[in-house]
This record gives sequence, structure tokens and C-alpha cells, in this order.
Amino acid sequence: MKKIIIILCLMMVMVGCAPVHDNTDNNTDNKPSPTDNPTNNTDNNNKKEETTDEGVNMNVEITTINKEASDGKENEGKETVELKQAKVIFNRLPETLEELQEIDRTGEDGKFVTMALLICAFKTWTPDDTETCEAMMKELLNSPTVENNYTDYTRSFVKERMNQNDKWEYIADAYFDGAQSLNAYLPDDPLTITLREYPYAPQESTMYGTKLSIEKIVIEFEGADSERSISVYQDPKDNKWYVWSDTYKALLADIKFPAK
Repeated sequence: MKKIIIILCLMMVMVGCAPVHDNTDNNTDNKPSPTDNPTNNTDNNNKKEETTDEGVNMNVEITTINKEASDGKENEGKETVELKQAKVIFNRLPETLEELQEIDRTGEDGKFVTMALLICAFKTWTPDDTETCEAMMKELLNSPTVENNYTDYTRSFVKERMNQNDKWEYIADAYFDGAQSLNAYLPDDPLTITLREYPYAPQESTMYGTKLSIEKIVIEFEGADSERSISVYQDPKDNKWYVWSDTYKALLADIKFPAK
């Protein structure tokens, strides 16, 4: 009996001394360590910062207004006519030719958009960068029908008017809603240009071999005591609206000096 007890005790001692299998090592092998696998935060730090620039967004709100008008004939009084008025609203202004080209100038509201974009082109002109304005104006003046409306004279005229009294610093801003000489032509936010139709029928032109309907778009602004206008037409070859002839000049005439 004593021998049996002794044998059992020896067996128990041998079992207690047997090597223990560490399950922790197996679990570690199945799971990547923090040093082997970078964390998500490290990945995010290596990513390029996402831009919040949504590009140039433009909205055109068309309403109908009543306006007293006269066709300029002698001995005829004014009459009240219904006209389309457009508010062209920008989230920001186009700063390159490519951004301007992305804006749709077809459709009925294209005639308003074209005048608004001409003002945007003037905004880009500086003594150090005349090329951007030139490229934008070529886009707005040269059409499939009138291919060479922008000339060396155009370039020279714009340069002369912009440099006169440092007009380039404020002439474009003056046409935006909220801008006035007393606030140094500081526009409202969002940037908005309000335009309207001229009250009488468009003129027809076939001088370039294609029948073109020339319309006039008008702007009233605080910078001058009288309204100003340019003429535009829709080219039937691409359905885009363009600035007619040298009517762009009217927007570069003198205005009230901005307050200092």
C-alpha cells in the first residue's frame, strides 16, 4: 500500500513539472503588433489634404419688372414696359480662362451671363497680368461668325483705360450690387450683378454674312448718374452669346472716384 502511495505521488510531481504551452504566443502570432501595422491615424496623416474649393458656381434669377422707357423719338413721352431683370450670383468669380469657359452662355439667360462675365474679365486685369483679361475677352468677343472682334486696338484701349486714374483697382467692383463710391466700391456678399433688358426690339445685322440679332443689356449702378449698356448676340453656329463689336467700351468709361 505504501508503494502505491509513493508511486502516485511521484506521478503527480512529474505532471507538475511538465512544460506549459503558452497560448499568449499563439494569440500574438494571429494578431499584428502595433509596430508591424501602422494605425489609421498614421495613414490619415499621410493623405493629401482635401480641398474645399467647389469651383465657380453661378446662379441666374430672372424676374419681370415694369420700367418707364422712351424709344428716343421726338415728341413722344415715356411708356411703361415689362422687362426681364436678371440677378447673376457668384459664389466666387472666375479667375482663369478655363473657369470662364466652364460657365454656360447658351439659353435665354446667356445674354445676361455674357455681360456679367465681361465684368469678371475686367476684374482680372492688373499692370502685372494683362494676359488673363485678354484671354477672357477673346472668349467673349470672338465668335464662330465674328472671329476677329478682339484686336490689337482692343488690347491697347483696355490698357489705356485701366491705367487711367488707376481705374483697374475699382472699375469692375463698381458694377456689383452694394458697391458705391462712399464704401470704396466694396460689393455685397454673395457677389451679385443685377442686369436688365433694353426695352425695345433687337437690331438685325448681316454684315458678317450671317443674320445676327443684336440685343442690348443695361446696368444701373451707383458709380455713375446714368445707366450703361453693352450689346450682345447669340451666334447660331454654337448658340453661345457674345459681346457685339466694341460696345465693351461703355463699361470702361469714367466713374465716380472711390472714397479713400
